[in-house]
Amino acid sequence: MRWPSIRRGRASESASEKTASGRHRRHENDVASAEGYEDPVFLEEDSGLISFPEPEYVSSRRRLRRGLVLIGIALGVLVAIVATLYFSPLLTIRSVEVEHNDLLSDAQAEEMLQPVYGVPLPQVGNRQVEDLLSEEAVVEDVIVTGELPDTLRVQVIEYPPVAEVVTDEEIRFYNEHGDIIRAFDEDEAPESEEYATPRINEGIALRDEDIFDAIVAVLGALPADAREHMESATAESVDSVELELDDGRSIVWGSEERSAEKAAVLEAILRSEAEEFTGADVIDISTPTAPVTRDSSS
Repeated sequence: MRWPSIRRGRASESASEKTASGRHRRHENDVASAEGYEDPVFLEEDSGLISFPEPEYVSSRRRLRRGLVLIGIALGVLVAIVATLYFSPLLTIRSVEVEHNDLLSDAQAEEMLQPVYGVPLPQVGNRQVEDLLSEEAVVEDVIVTGELPDTLRVQVIEYPPVAEVVTDEEIRFYNEHGDIIRAFDEDEAPESEEYATPRINEGIALRDEDIFDAIVAVLGALPADAREHMESATAESVDSVELELDDGRSIVWGSEERSAEKAAVLEAILRSEAEEFTGADVIDISTPTAPVTRDSSS
């Protein structure tokens, strides 16, 4: 029995040609890949997976995370070092050096600073030392520095004494706020040339606190070189402060008002060689823009 022959039409032939053509193109693609050709959109790797180029923002985030991790590690190391030093027994204070203390004696300072001994050096600063020395009215401020491994250095800034009061028992130095900053027995008192401290009568100091405060406030407004020319200060009221110079002349100051102007006028008068001022017994600067001179008899 013979089977009828099958004739291929044009459509079949066309399909065969397309198949062959497709095989040919795939072959060309394989050759191109083997020669190192890279598709601009994706790559076909040995794994058979398609790998797309990594967006720039992803790389930036990765770098940022890496940087943050490194910063965190560095901060952790720094904190560990600081904590070690802060509590280290190797840095405990064994020596305290006090400087620039004229009215605060070394013995007083040493006794008051005893609590800092044995404390790690990084734990002691200005505030701790100020608190320990706060009972001494002469101490205005302190500057604290540490010297490795175990020395604390304390620079004392003292209130300058602006007046003195002599009693039967002692000599007292006062600051411009009216506080006693140092008291001496008579045989321990410093030489008068060491400090510019005009004397205030004890009776005034005890009689009226307001008047006394007005006097020391006026003396505190004067520079030290002007106070050096002062012998004493007195007042009958808060508005009638008078200063006696060491050459016998009297300065009528008046109240505390306009003290800066009056201080400038007084300094000019002290430097002046004009007969108007050098020959006067009394110089009234209670109105600083118009000083008045007169003899004591007038």
